[in-house]
Amino acid sequence: MNKRIRLLGSLGVMLSAYAVPGHAAFFQLAENSPAGLGNAFAGGAASAEDASTVWYNPAGMSRLPGGQTVVGGHVIMFSAKFSKSSATLSSTFGGGAISGGDGGDAGRTGLVPNVYYTQAIDDRLSFGLGVNAPFGLVTDYDDGWVGRYHADRSQVKTLNINPAASYRMNDQLSFGAGLNIQRIEAVLTNAVDYGTICAAVPGVQGCEAPGALDGNARVQADNTAFGFNLGALWQLGENTRIGLAYRSRIDHKLEGSSTLTAPNATAAATAAAIGIANSAVQAYVTLPETISISAFHQLNNSWSVMGDITRTRWSRFPELRIDFLDTTQSDSVVTFALEDVNRYSVGATYAPGGNWSYRAGVALDQSPTPNAEFRSARLPDADRKWITLGVSHRSSESMSLDFSYAHIWVDNTDINKSAGTSATNENFLRGNLVGSYDANINILSAQARWAFK
Repeated sequence: MNKRIRLLGSLGVMLSAYAVPGHAAFFQLAENSPAGLGNAFAGGAASAEDASTVWYNPAGMSRLPGGQTVVGGHVIMFSAKFSKSSATLSSTFGGGAISGGDGGDAGRTGLVPNVYYTQAIDDRLSFGLGVNAPFGLVTDYDDGWVGRYHADRSQVKTLNINPAASYRMNDQLSFGAGLNIQRIEAVLTNAVDYGTICAAVPGVQGCEAPGALDGNARVQADNTAFGFNLGALWQLGENTRIGLAYRSRIDHKLEGSSTLTAPNATAAATAAAIGIANSAVQAYVTLPETISISAFHQLNNSWSVMGDITRTRWSRFPELRIDFLDTTQSDSVVTFALEDVNRYSVGATYAPGGNWSYRAGVALDQSPTPNAEFRSARLPDADRKWITLGVSHRSSESMSLDFSYAHIWVDNTDINKSAGTSATNENFLRGNLVGSYDANINILSAQARWAFK
């Protein structure tokens, strides 16, 4: 068993290096089980069909005899295309139009891996380990786009290692708990309007006009923090079970550096004179807690149905505030004003007998972003509607394969960032940005399951 655990951890770390995360609501990743994707993750806390229950509800490990390993991955194809209505400088600097195109397709295609392992110790006690990527974000615009002062490339990656245990109290009730060790890494870049910076400093000579003298800024930071998850599973008769699962929030203190690239020496000196220069940075980010209630019911020998409601407390993350530790520069702030939201899903599985079974599901994933004023170009988030299909093939008593597909419609999203006329406005140097996004997501997932004694 120790060899299997070491192999699982090594494989998870190796796969995480290739992860280019996609999206559920905001930058949470729902894609933590390829088999579960086929049912739109309905019944996640109650189904307990494979080792991914370590993540969805550790109490479900009590339903898995012997040992099991699941290795899977999701290829997420995310598209987000911006259409400009207007992009202008603050009226304080003349309100002129900002040059540039619409940024192309800011979405990217990438891999999100999952690896899970469970082992029954005896009839009551089970142990498990999961490695996955529960949060993530990648957007990347074409060079010189009109919103470049708000965002260029944004990349957030997480790696979560989740050892867990479950205990079966009796034939009806099981409990589970786990520890989460979570690593987060973030890289954020954007253009810097040195023309506007120069215009804000009286008497500076040798700078171009606002909007005509760009440099670049890059912030890179990371952190490791800890959380926990709890679960309970009730077997209500032979064919019905209900699961309740809770994942704690995780408070991260990211530390790293900010690097500025100025277009010329005059611009660099002017910016440095008002405290805008390379610096160590820190940022506090709370990744929110979730609570899920799920139900699973076996209708007959062929059909089963399931449902889930998951609530995520995104209000824990009202803003992204970057504190520059080595300079007098004001904090860089992006206000999100996020709201707590629910995700609703229902699904069904058809197993006619033999080696094949078939899955389907639908889901509504609410966005925590309240309106166009607080929508970020780094993450053009909106409500999402899911439809999913899946197929499973049991090739032997110990081996099975699962394949799933999901299409996600993202509501067309307006963005309306205002620069205002005061230097206290977080967008004062970024400018006004008004437009909308057309976005959609396609996901292809596959996993292999090995069962052993």
